[in-house]
Amino acid sequence: VAQDRRYVSFMRSFPNYIPLPASAVDRIAAAVAPFSFKRVYSAWWDAIVGDDGSAAVRRSAERYIRAIQDDRAAERGGAL
Repeated sequence: VAQDRRYVSFMRSFPNYIPLPASAVDRIAAAVAPFSFKRVYSAWWDAIVGDDGSAAVRRSAERYIRAIQDDRAAERGGAL
């Protein structure tokens, strides 16, 4: 759960700051898409998405994939 509590993130390893690839995030989003849920709990006690968690995951997956795809374009010399 992100600091603003409206988004979540997707990491292979939080302690080592290793993100998941877009394909994994896409699979996660697709796997939970059929379900409606209100809350998302994080690894930290006070970090909770308190309402419309399913929309937060969907919105977060879209944002995450867009962000890492932009990074890939920049690495190849493309514009951000």
